Amino acid sequence: MCRTLVAPVLLACALACGAEPQPQSAFPLWNSQESIAEYAKRVNLPATKTLELGNGVNLELVLIPAGKFIMGTPEPKPVYEYAFHKKVVVGKAVLAVGVGVLLVLIGSAILRAKREKRRFQYSLRRFMAMAFCASLCVLGGMHWWYSTCGLQEARAEYIAAKAKSDPDEYPAHEVTITNPFYMGKYEVTQEQYQQAKVGNPSFSKGSKLPVEQVSWGEAQEFCKKVSEKTGQAVRLPTEAEWEFACRAGTTTAYCKGDTEAGLGRVAWYYANTKWTTHPVGEKKPNEWGLYDMHGNVSEWCGDWYGKYEAAAATDPQGPATGTRRVWRGGSSWSQIPGNCRSAKRDGSPLNRVCDLGFRLVLAGPP
Repeated sequence: MCRTLVAPVLLACALACGAEPQPQSAFPLWNSQESIAEYAKRVNLPATKTLELGNGVNLELVLIPAGKFIMGTPEPKPVYEYAFHKKVVVGKAVLAVGVGVLLVLIGSAILRAKREKRRFQYSLRRFMAMAFCASLCVLGGMHWWYSTCGLQEARAEYIAAKAKSDPDEYPAHEVTITNPFYMGKYEVTQEQYQQAKVGNPSFSKGSKLPVEQVSWGEAQEFCKKVSEKTGQAVRLPTEAEWEFACRAGTTTAYCKGDTEAGLGRVAWYYANTKWTTHPVGEKKPNEWGLYDMHGNVSEWCGDWYGKYEAAAATDPQGPATGTRRVWRGGSSWSQIPGNCRSAKRDGSPLNRVCDLGFRLVLAGPP
C-alpha cells in the first residue's frame, strides 16, 4: 500500500515545486550490444512489418529500438596558441642560454691561450661544462622546433575538423527516443508512389528507383493516402528519429566508419553514381537493416529547420515554425562525402527538388 502511494506523492511534490515530470519510456532502451532481432524478442515486437499497397506492391519496415544517442557533431576544440607560443619562448630561451654560455667558455679559453702565448687547451671540467651547454642548445632547439610543428599541426587539424562539419550541427546533445518505431527499409520507390498516388514526378524513371522531385506537401499527401489504404497511420520521420536510425548505434561520420571507403559500401554518391539514382537496396544496409540512408536521394523529415539546443532532449520535434523543412542523408547527384555524413543536415523550402525523396515511419508507438 505504501509503495503505491509513493509515486503519486512524489509527482505532486514535484508539480508543487514547479518541476515538470520527466517523460518515461514505455519500453526498455536498446543496450547497444544486442541485435535488432534480440531487442525485438526482448520487447515482444515483430522485427519487421509489411504494409500492402495493392497489386503486389508492399512497403517493408524494420523495427528501430528505443534508445539514447548523441545528435549532431561536437564542435572542434579551438587551438590555444598561447600554450604553444609559451613553449616556443621557453625553447628559444634555453637555446640562447646554452649558446651564450658555450661561446663564453670557448671565447675565454681562446683569450687565455693568446694571453699566455700557448696552444688552445681546456681542462676536463671546462670540457664537461661545454658539453653541458651544447646539450642545452640541442634541447632548446628541439623544444622550439617541436612546439612550432605542434602549433602548425593543431591549426591544420582544427581547420580540417571545421571543414568536415557545419555550425548548424553544433552543439552535440543527448537525445532519448522513448519508444521503438518502424521505419521504411528502403526509400519510397516510384512504383510505391504511383500505387498510392497518381503520377510520378521523378526525373530518372524506374519502378525500383526512389521517387524524387517530390515536395514536402506531396510527401505528406502520400502518407495520408497510404494511411487510408492500409489502415496504419504513417508519417515522415522526425529529424532525431532519422539520425538515430541512420547511426544505428555508431558515432562515426558514416554508419560504416569515418572513411570514404566505408561510405562507398553503403551509399550512392558523386564518386560512384554516374549522375543518376539507383534501385533501392543495392548497397549494404546499416546495422539495423536500413538501406540507402546515405546517398541515392536526400530524404524529407517532418521538422522545421532550426538551430540545436545544448540541453538533452526527449523525442524532440524541432522548432514550432519555420520557412524550411529538414532533409537528411545526401544524394547521388553531386554530394561530396562530407554532405553524406550521419550528422549532416540541411533544409529546403517546401517545393520540389530534383534529388529529394523520403521514407516513412509508422506513427505512434507500436
